[in-house]
Amino acid sequence: MTAIAHPPQKSSSPRAQSASAQSTAQPTVAEYIVGQLLSKSMTTMFGVHGANVEDLYDAAVRVEGMTAVVAKHEFAAGAMADGTARITGRPGVVMTTSGGGAMNVVPAIAEAYDSRSPVLALIGTAPSPLVGRGAFQDMLSPPDTIDVAGLFSAITGSCSVVTHPDEIPAALATAFATLGRGLPAAVLIPKDVQSASVTDGHQLGPVAASTGSGVIPLAHLRAVADDLRAVAGSGGRITIWVGDEASVAGAGEQIAALADALGAAVVAAPGGRDILRAGNGFAGVTGVMGHPSAHRAIAGSDTCLVIGCRMTMTDRAGLDDALARVRVIHLGAEPPRMPGRVEHIGCGDLRGCLDELIRRVDGTDGVTPRASTELVALQVPASAFDLDMRSVIEEIGHWLPPDTAVFADAGNAGAAAIHHLPFRHGRFVVALGMGGMGHAMAAGIGNAIRSSADGDMSRTVVIAGDGSFFMHGMEIHTAVEHDAPVTVVVLNNDAHGMCITREHLFFPDTPSVNRFRPTDIAAGLDAMFDGLTVAHPTDRSSLRAAAQDLLSRPGPNCLVVDVDPDEVPPFAPFLPKGMS
Repeated sequence: MTAIAHPPQKSSSPRAQSASAQSTAQPTVAEYIVGQLLSKSMTTMFGVHGANVEDLYDAAVRVEGMTAVVAKHEFAAGAMADGTARITGRPGVVMTTSGGGAMNVVPAIAEAYDSRSPVLALIGTAPSPLVGRGAFQDMLSPPDTIDVAGLFSAITGSCSVVTHPDEIPAALATAFATLGRGLPAAVLIPKDVQSASVTDGHQLGPVAASTGSGVIPLAHLRAVADDLRAVAGSGGRITIWVGDEASVAGAGEQIAALADALGAAVVAAPGGRDILRAGNGFAGVTGVMGHPSAHRAIAGSDTCLVIGCRMTMTDRAGLDDALARVRVIHLGAEPPRMPGRVEHIGCGDLRGCLDELIRRVDGTDGVTPRASTELVALQVPASAFDLDMRSVIEEIGHWLPPDTAVFADAGNAGAAAIHHLPFRHGRFVVALGMGGMGHAMAAGIGNAIRSSADGDMSRTVVIAGDGSFFMHGMEIHTAVEHDAPVTVVVLNNDAHGMCITREHLFFPDTPSVNRFRPTDIAAGLDAMFDGLTVAHPTDRSSLRAAAQDLLSRPGPNCLVVDVDPDEVPPFAPFLPKGMS
């Protein structure tokens, strides 16, 4: 048998000490899996406990360096893993049982797939001897049962079905290679395989190393650099457009250096907004929730250099005509999602590609320095409430601690955050792959738990509406259990606000189905969770005091603000042309 370096065991509690002694004597396949995850810097496993995944949970609790998290719902667990991946750039991990657990996590993995976020889904399945014999939660006997392998194959870059312990290293190697390409991966592991002892002759050596995909196409980049130098040196106008991939890569300083060298304006898709900083040629966010100043920057360009942005309709709405008139060069791991003439250069190592461009264009003669750009916001009708969404978002933004990670959810709250949150140092995440409510609620809480477990007490802030809260807001319970450094902001309009606006515009003669009876979310949370600080400001003065207080406290807390259900969000398709 191949020798195995067993992971260190936890011993902080009597249960852990007992488990440690047992684990040292008979390490399991589940422990081997956890050890391999740790070797790839995956330090937190999210999920919901159950029979077919309990061995993995047991191993995650035993093995030193791993944090096991029990969420309230499997979708939330998957979103938590996704949130950690987007912030850290390292793969996130979710584990569920087959059956309802596997079905519940599907939307979260689908979001990760569409957004190219590396999430590893470990699905515990029924014991091998019972597959095809009516086992509880059997999903490996199609067409009699649901085809779980086919299901996960459709929403991941790879899906491996393990039938024997010896197959685990190869399955993990496949998964790790997939994660390295920025895609989610799934491994389906029967319960008896998880619980098998690695001392029973199984060949469980180290997982084969992935070759990676860090390709830097030097010839193409040098040609592009020469073209950019020519445009910039002759007084031409260049706009750099950044997206999610640039954000996850942490390429902000390189983007700024490249823009300085070329005298370029910089705009961002919603997922890349944390690259932007106020002033100095940064013109705002593009797309349906974007700034007119960003659209004008692209429309006034001779060349648009797109970096790590897939150019989806959400990213580029209103820009197709302008983009058809300028030269568009796209750098990224995958081609853009835009029809037409775009020069795509595949970059597996985005930061390396940017370094090469900077080296080639630095010192270009005749470049006009970047001019300060006025950020122009969409004009929306006035709210009937004293506290409108813009006021709330700007006040929160004013008090954000340095290096805060902000997660914005779908709907009016997310649109307001994308449009109005001040551009400062920190991270910003919005999941627009599936665009479903509740993702940010879980993803932000998961990131806060992960950062705390890693010894980083930087605050995470979630900005969501009451619709998102009613879907997955009870993950606040998970935050309380882990004393996570997170502030959950709920903009409560007792409605599905964006849907109300759509009803007004497109179905004016139909009674609304999106208005609900008033709910006092703040009072409910205050009653439910002893020790959770909840603020419910009603005017600008109390909002300012609450934001300053909550964002400076340790641990979890919540800010609930009542807003107008009829307030129109900064969403260009809802606004007359004169306002957008």
